[in-house]
Amino acid sequence: MRWTRVLIPFITVALMAPALASAAPTPPQQVAKQTVQKVLNDLDGRRAELRNNPQELYALIDRDLVPLIDLPYMSQLVLGRYWRQASPAQRQRFQTAFKNMLIRTYGSALLGFNDNVKIEYKPVRAADDAKNVTFNAVIKSPNGQDTPVSLQLHEVNDQWKVYDGSVGNLSFVTNYRGQFNSAIRREGLDDFIKQLEQRYNNGNS
Repeated sequence: MRWTRVLIPFITVALMAPALASAAPTPPQQVAKQTVQKVLNDLDGRRAELRNNPQELYALIDRDLVPLIDLPYMSQLVLGRYWRQASPAQRQRFQTAFKNMLIRTYGSALLGFNDNVKIEYKPVRAADDAKNVTFNAVIKSPNGQDTPVSLQLHEVNDQWKVYDGSVGNLSFVTNYRGQFNSAIRREGLDDFIKQLEQRYNNGNS
């Protein structure tokens, strides 16, 4: 999906946490820009190799990007009311399957990301003691179409982690919650989790 391909590289701006937390002189948007570029540079020249070896790509995403996401909280937001109904075992199974789905989605999106697209980073406007911030950027494509992107981050154990994001007016969490809740209403929570596990858990943990 287009919104996913646009959003994924910006998950990496959670690496700006040290600059936000310590009020370092380097502006957060500059740290974010450098971080995004580093990830893309790490893929440069390796896209064909990683397409042919997806498990290596998935391991890279799992190691570098997944720790930057507040996966438990995002899982809770995505399941919505079904999270409250789920048993502890179902919650853990869903979180693992959801993580593996994100790994595959992120990997495909990063491989397809156009390095020629220009990114305009906006300043982070938040109080020094803020525990929840929004990071904004604008994707400027060669055809002149601008796409606003935002990430919602909050502080978890003295680290900034992403728990939602949006492209235009489309929220990542809201999008998945709508899809998942529709499937759960049709199939039931346990069968839905089993389907996610069967589709995404192979080769990942």
